[in-house]
This record gives sequence, C-alpha cells and structure tokens, in this order.
Amino acid sequence: MPDKVIEHWDKIACPICDSTEFTDLFTKDNEPFVECQQCSLTMINPRPRYANILKGYTEEYSQGYINKKDKKIRRAKRRVRKMKKILPEGRWLDIGCSAGFILSVAKSADYETYGIEIDPLGVKHAREILGLDNIFEGTFEEHHFDDNFFDIITMYDVIEHVQDLNEIVKELKRILSNNGVIEMWTPDIGHWRVPKLLIEWEAIKPSEHLYYFNKKTLSMILHKHGLKIIRKRFSLKPGLQVFVTHE
Repeated sequence: MPDKVIEHWDKIACPICDSTEFTDLFTKDNEPFVECQQCSLTMINPRPRYANILKGYTEEYSQGYINKKDKKIRRAKRRVRKMKKILPEGRWLDIGCSAGFILSVAKSADYETYGIEIDPLGVKHAREILGLDNIFEGTFEEHHFDDNFFDIITMYDVIEHVQDLNEIVKELKRILSNNGVIEMWTPDIGHWRVPKLLIEWEAIKPSEHLYYFNKKTLSMILHKHGLKIIRKRFSLKPGLQVFVTHE
C-alpha cells in the first residue's frame, strides 16, 4: 500500500501486549491484516481513521436487522431465558442494541433495560416501535454510567468493531456490578471451522471487524483489566460465546 495512503490511516501498537512487531498476513480491500508476533492477536493495522469507519454503519445495517424481526425475537427469547437462570433480575445494558429486540424481550421479563446504538434508525425503532426507554444514540465510549451500575451487559458481535479495546474493557469493568456478568459474542479465529486460507473466512471484513480473537487473546485483554471468562459455550459456528465477570 502506498505510503501516501497510509499517512491518512491509524497505525497502533497491539492493544493486548503493546508490541509493535507484526507479521503480515494478507491484504483485503487495500486493508492489511496482521498478526501480533508477541501475543498472536490478529487485526487490521494500519486501518482507516475510525471516523471514516463509523460512516459505514448506514441505515441498511439496522434495516436488515429489522427485516428479520421474527427470527431475531425468537433468538432474543432464547438468550433471555438462559440469562434468567444466571441472573433473574437487575439492570441490563445491551451495547450495539440495533433495533432493540433483545431489550424488548428482557423488559418483558422484568429486567430494567438500557441500550446503546450508533445507527439512528435502530434507535428510532427501539424507541418508537418497541416503546423502549433508556436507548442512547452513539458509541459506548460517549456515555458515562455510574460505577457498578449494571448487573448484565451484553455485547453481541460488538467488541471486534470498537476503536479502543482497552478503553472499552476498562469501562466494562467499571460499570459492572460486583456480582454482574457480561455475555460477549465475537468471531473465533481459533475455531476448527475457520478456513486454512484465512482470507476466505466470511468473518474477514475490512473496516468492520478490526480485531479477530481466539479464547486466549480475548482472555488476555479481559485479564488486563481485571475481568475473566467463567464460561464458554460450545458453538458449531466459528464464534466465541462467553460469560465474563470480575476476577
């Protein structure tokens, strides 16, 4: 990639171990995918400025979600039923809540619900169609909640998108109640079904998925800020589905 293009991009150290030594893997859509030589985190580096990345989250993103309403509601009901067995009540924050389906089901199950979403269409649907309160537009970093405020935090396919991993995980730690849990889903680069030619994996998405975790690297970034994985669900698809709490 020409230097004059890279000058307008962000080049960062590894967010887990601070290393600046990377192995080049491949380039897709002119974006370089690399692996940290110290901790093995795979990421896009350098990457487009995050302000430009956010412009890619258009209304089509939420509209596609809304169009699958029935399927999403069924999935949300399964997730809430499982959460009931872990924490039957409390404050629930869904980060990247899209059109609000998970929160709608959680509210019906007597949780106090909160959501954050960057796409205005998703926020509008959650507020006006589903009648949800406490829906905030913007990124997670822009909203300051009280310490130990949430009993449940859900991040479904979110952490791989964020600008600053350390800022996000540090904030998750701060706002999670003492006995609270975080349910986190993200693509699993260590899964046995990931293609040997990594560039062929459907989860490889330039300017969308900025980081690619396995259980080891996800555990490392969580541990760095005093959090730990307490349970990992089995998944036939290449995804990490974990429950997280304080160390």
